[in-house]
Amino acid sequence: MGFLQPKRLHNSKGEVRKVGIEIEFGNVPIEKTADIIMELYGGELKRENRFMQKVENTSLGDFSIEMDARMLTEKAYLKPLQKLNIDISKIQLGDSNLESGLEDMLEGVVSMVVPYEVGTPPVPITELHQLERLRESLFRHEAKGTRAFPTNIFGTHLNPEVPDEAPGTILNYLRAFLLIYPWMLRSAEIDIARRLSPYIDPFPESYADLILHMGYNPTTDQLIEDYHAYNPDRNRPLDMYPLFACLNKEKVSAYPDMGIVKDRPTFHYRLPNSQVEEEDWSLEKVWNNWVMIENLAEDKEKLEELARQYLSMKKDTFIGFNGKWAKQSDKWLL
Repeated sequence: MGFLQPKRLHNSKGEVRKVGIEIEFGNVPIEKTADIIMELYGGELKRENRFMQKVENTSLGDFSIEMDARMLTEKAYLKPLQKLNIDISKIQLGDSNLESGLEDMLEGVVSMVVPYEVGTPPVPITELHQLERLRESLFRHEAKGTRAFPTNIFGTHLNPEVPDEAPGTILNYLRAFLLIYPWMLRSAEIDIARRLSPYIDPFPESYADLILHMGYNPTTDQLIEDYHAYNPDRNRPLDMYPLFACLNKEKVSAYPDMGIVKDRPTFHYRLPNSQVEEEDWSLEKVWNNWVMIENLAEDKEKLEELARQYLSMKKDTFIGFNGKWAKQSDKWLL
């Protein structure tokens, strides 16, 4: 089948839209992952610290590799010692130093539950097959994903560039996602541990009721304000805060408890598993599921009709709505 192209291939400037991908995995350390990237795409290693490194100037752009734990990437474990004016990098421990020894210990413990994460540069949609080479190499080097161990709640994140920044466009993508979400949970076989984790909490039913009514026609600021009122955290399967920060950084920066929000003109799709340990899994499958959302968002007549059906079924269903709607969705998705 290959990587499908969405109906809106180009952005508002007439350029082919780009997509960045983040893959979480275990068992392949940062240094080895950097070697894999340089072997595939060239480039030079830039070492910010042991737990956060980059491969810059590759044939595709700049890759980032880190351990997905702020305690490590920001070296928070050193702060109590720094307050006491203790520099453990100067304390020798055999052939190394105490800081390196402490990092060895921390990585050994934390890597059992916290994934490594590689972030790709944004590449044109027409060039996504280039990133499949990275996925294949991680598999060959025995990377471990979501299903390798019960506590591995690892994900694959897509960051597709928006086709344009009009509030109506953004709203329709949110609507399409909500309509396809129950089907996606089933068809993509989202791991039960990830479903139960707080990282991909579903959108509240009250938010779906708000935005699926076709009379809802917000400005950009109202769209952001309403989203935050119903979703005051980052843990959604489609995280809109990076895009909203790009559209109005001052407003998003004023919201409490958001952490660091990197503004970028993309959707942040966080739902899929990371199944890098499985030979028949691919980034192609993850992307092609996302394209279903894209194409529904661009089919306004179908979008309106399905929104009406969704709200009607929801009103008349007391138990098991997601399963019933997913089965109904088979008729127009398959």
